[in-house]
Amino acid sequence: MQVTEGNRKQIVNRFSRLEGQVRAVRKMIEDGEDCEKIVTLLSAVHSALEGATKLVVADFFRECLTEARESGKDQDEAVDRFIALLLNTKM
Repeated sequence: MQVTEGNRKQIVNRFSRLEGQVRAVRKMIEDGEDCEKIVTLLSAVHSALEGATKLVVADFFRECLTEARESGKDQDEAVDRFIALLLNTKM
């Protein structure tokens, strides 16, 4: 299953920001910045990762249901796959 084109652009943009944020965190640590500032930026990194994860999970669920509908399969199986993914994903 693939990420939709619209979400792909959003996710790539998020990861571009994330790369910069992670580099900034490393530099802050190397430079001996205040822990409060570091934690604030780490929180932003965490939120950005969480947002990207939610976009990918949403696409997964949509594709599972679409695949089940188009193949005539029971949609309960698609829901079960989605639930299994959610239970193994920390968001």
